[in-house]
Amino acid sequence: YDDDEDEQMGDGGGGGGGGDDGSEEESFDYTDDDEEDNQDDFEIAIENAYYNAKGLKESSMAEAEMAFLGVISTEQAEMAKQEAGDGGGDGGSSPKKYGPWGFKALKQLMKLHLLTGDSVKAMERYTELLVCVAEGVVSPNAIEKGVNGTLERVSALLVQQGGDGDDDGDDDKKTLARNVYDATISVFHPQTGSSPNERLWFKTLLKYGQLLYEMKETAKLQMVIRDLLRGAGGDSAGGSTGEGATASGSTNLMEIMALQIQLYSRQKDNKKLREVFDKAMRVQGGIPHPRTLAI
Repeated sequence: YDDDEDEQMGDGGGGGGGGDDGSEEESFDYTDDDEEDNQDDFEIAIENAYYNAKGLKESSMAEAEMAFLGVISTEQAEMAKQEAGDGGGDGGSSPKKYGPWGFKALKQLMKLHLLTGDSVKAMERYTELLVCVAEGVVSPNAIEKGVNGTLERVSALLVQQGGDGDDDGDDDKKTLARNVYDATISVFHPQTGSSPNERLWFKTLLKYGQLLYEMKETAKLQMVIRDLLRGAGGDSAGGSTGEGATASGSTNLMEIMALQIQLYSRQKDNKKLREVFDKAMRVQGGIPHPRTLAI
């Protein structure tokens, strides 16, 4: 209500000896309007550029790539202009390299490079995407959705590869998958990551473990299981399985144990298999995924 009262006072008291002040106030208001109009024009222009780039994917991947890169550079130029207009910011933090439209464009570029099979460019863009994530320019929900979508696409490349006989291509996909997951886990690590997020870190590790199982990379899988168990609060599959365990903690333990059961079944290690199975049956309060229950 204070802002409305100020406006009413300015409108109604214009003839009361404050003409100069009123003129300055009007000038200030017009300047604000101009700045808002310019910002609106930019938002409209960059949104159009982004969707035009998406449309180009159907006709020319190369042109779409250039258009998405143009979206990123345009937003960066606008951010630099705003930074300069603000006098260089507060001086206590480095200027951000990416904005929300850059985040969207980088996601699209990652998809594009996965479609064309360019693993090197795909990893380059994903690295930039994680820098954007660490800068905090988009919401946590957008981050989780974007990262999970990318991880699923990378995993799908390996699941769908079948036996096409292209060993070099398969190796490239496996290398890309490892690099993408390792980079994601590093960024979201609760203690050492540039964008700590324990929940997303744990979920990424679980997905990585399942992918490693499907890739039959036992040694790496065992390392991931070890990290998962430490993240769940214990160095062994014991963890907290009784009444003191939280629902989320119990669910996490069951997900880890499902990975262990798959691994030990493949290795035909009946002793460890029985140990893990017995511990899994004692977990209380968890709400596991239906796939985990099936295992």
